[in-house]
Amino acid sequence: MQSSSSLFRHVSSFPLLSPSASSSWRKTLIASRPRVRCIPLSSNKYLSRNEQTYISSRLFSQSSESVVELQYSEFIPPSTESTHPPVIFLHGLLGNKRNFASLASSLSSQLRNPRPIYTLDLRNHGENTHDWRSSMSYTEMARDVLAFMDRNTQHEKAVLVGHSMGGKVAQSLALMHPERVAGLVVLDIAPVRYYSGQKEGSDGGESGSSGGGDGSGWKAVEEIVRSVAQIDLNGGQYATKRDVDAALRQGGALEDPALRAFVLTNLEQVRATDEDAVPLRWKINWDGIVKELDRIAGFDVHGQVLDGVVSSPEDGDEGAASQSNNNNLQYTGDVFFIHGGASRFVRHSHISTIASYFPNHMLTTIRGVGHWVHAEAPDDTIALLKRYLDR
Repeated sequence: MQSSSSLFRHVSSFPLLSPSASSSWRKTLIASRPRVRCIPLSSNKYLSRNEQTYISSRLFSQSSESVVELQYSEFIPPSTESTHPPVIFLHGLLGNKRNFASLASSLSSQLRNPRPIYTLDLRNHGENTHDWRSSMSYTEMARDVLAFMDRNTQHEKAVLVGHSMGGKVAQSLALMHPERVAGLVVLDIAPVRYYSGQKEGSDGGESGSSGGGDGSGWKAVEEIVRSVAQIDLNGGQYATKRDVDAALRQGGALEDPALRAFVLTNLEQVRATDEDAVPLRWKINWDGIVKELDRIAGFDVHGQVLDGVVSSPEDGDEGAASQSNNNNLQYTGDVFFIHGGASRFVRHSHISTIASYFPNHMLTTIRGVGHWVHAEAPDDTIALLKRYLDR
């Protein structure tokens, strides 16, 4: 196994950091595979934990605050006597609980320390069609997850694994209620605001990689959402998923077949009960998501926006704004960031912000993969998650 120092010498994306004394959990996670690069970002000692109690947070999550009763899938280990905290997977924007089904199933059978694993549908996504909402702050989505934990798990804490938007939900929950989070894994996202219309950046991706061609790639995300939201299933011109697929391809925003297939996982063929019935139905609240795109691009905790102004920085910073932590918000548990080497959603300019919220963290880059690291490199992702959970 390579040492953290020897691995660091092969890192080009974040050259300003020097390797420091790694805690034992970081040493356990360092991989010898050439595709995976691990960077110990901080050696800060644990700070004092928030003194909020488990009881108070439980009461808070079940108070008059309106939460969505999230739909979920459950993967139970062969031994139901596990005392280890469960793992909760949180998907990204336009995703659903099925995105992590294969990974969760494989992981549940490989862990040395078996534990329940859940994959959730976040609000306005998936099977939550019974309760569409017009608001999607990260504070609200974090409260939804906390309420799920109270209803469906027998544990005080859970390990959160979140991709993209789900990663921000997980980070918000960890900062709001650190006493309820046993661990945190963030897939290719930072706790910052992302912008559209920014200038091309030069850091954060592998050499020659644009990660979408315009900074972080958030502009492309907005274009996709607005393009798909314009598909009117009530107009009568779409009878099958193939019809919608053709319309999305011709629209120009979704030329990638894999990306269209991903979006179309939110489209459901409905059994017609009469001649006037619409044969297709979206399992996603497009109106709510379009309305909340600006909020989704940002980051908030306890209802407080933490990303500063909402306009693009004048200096054209590389797709997102980093900000200082003036609220003394911290989660001091072990945090593991997994970044796609061909993605621009985690940048060198974000590191100071990440460190201010999560002083005991490490960043790993999987070379050659983009934003959907778990889909493009499932074996590497499972191996890293297994190391983290079994440490």
